Amino acid sequence: MPSLTGLIARIHGAVSVPLVLHGSSGVPDAALAAAVRAGMTKINVATQLNKAFTAAVRGCLAADAALVDPRRYGAAGREAVAAEVARLLRVIGAGTPGRDESTGRP
Repeated sequence: MPSLTGLIARIHGAVSVPLVLHGSSGVPDAALAAAVRAGMTKINVATQLNKAFTAAVRGCLAADAALVDPRRYGAAGREAVAAEVARLLRVIGAGTPGRDESTGRP
């Protein structure tokens, strides 16, 4: 039985459409990076970003019981999402020299 990254590479080589990983929640960083190297073009991360946003908002509200201004706790959520996006981009090697951004193929 081929490894998942081997299977992704085989599918990537056999089809001319972008490969999309739906439901990446819980997939380890190393596996995400390997999937991209094998030919995965798009990785859905909305749940991961929702978790980061929610955790930051909850932390902000827990730290200040009098806080009622959504601009303040919303900003904490947005900053957490931006940090998580930057981290995930590093994990998958986005911006790596030699990658053709139009196809995702090396």
